[in-house]
Amino acid sequence: MKIDRENKAIMVLLLLICAFFSLIPLFLMFLNSFKTGSELASNSWGWPREFVVSNYLRLLSYNGGIIIRSYFNGIFVAVTYTVLTVFISSLAAFAFSKYRFRGRNALFGLLLATMMIPMEITIPPLYIMFSKIKWLNSYQVQIFPGIANVFCMFMLKQYMDGLPSSLLESARLDGAGHFTVFARILFPISLPAVGAMTILTFLGKWNDYLWPQTMLTSQKVMPIMIVLPTLNDKESVWSIPWEILMAGCSIVILPLIIMFFIFQRHFMSSVVIGAIKE
Repeated sequence: MKIDRENKAIMVLLLLICAFFSLIPLFLMFLNSFKTGSELASNSWGWPREFVVSNYLRLLSYNGGIIIRSYFNGIFVAVTYTVLTVFISSLAAFAFSKYRFRGRNALFGLLLATMMIPMEITIPPLYIMFSKIKWLNSYQVQIFPGIANVFCMFMLKQYMDGLPSSLLESARLDGAGHFTVFARILFPISLPAVGAMTILTFLGKWNDYLWPQTMLTSQKVMPIMIVLPTLNDKESVWSIPWEILMAGCSIVILPLIIMFFIFQRHFMSSVVIGAIKE
């Protein structure tokens, strides 16, 4: 028992050290967002001599308030993309996990093989295709490509494979249809996996840079991840206004924190994926 307690104490200590070093950049980013440009140049690691909110005011008023618009652009695109992706992926996972049909394994293997293709290879032909249908500089070009997420489908299928099929058979005997079985039985008991995939999908889309940078040239539809690196302010003592960028980065992480706390319970319980046996 003493050895177990010592091992537990060592593990907790190591985790605290890792958490401390992981949080240092975020803590410095938040502190530096309240410093003036001159103080940031001379005191980038220390506590602010005086907390100023002018960086946030300059950020919100930058270029006619384009930051505010791009911020809500990013939220709209990420939320819509996440909802559609999780819904479609869960339906596909349900079909591959609980139904038997001809060519199921071959089709599933083919879908998994697409994960081996780098996204950069597909961008040129996709750019040409979306330019032909006039989807460039639009919200739909940011949302619809990629909602058939193979990775999300694969992870949800792995979880659903461990769920007892007897529950579904009982519901079918009671007269439940295919979608009723999915919506009222399988989806609710798959919430741990769905919560984890929701967080990961939202995180990936919110942080996406290459795709919107390639497909968009109009700031009206750009997410904040594209607009933020282009900030330029003549009032700054730097060629790049790092104090405003620190403020921008501080508000950028807020949706990620909110999303994590909303799905925290499901995300933490997702560690039991595959542990349920029929």
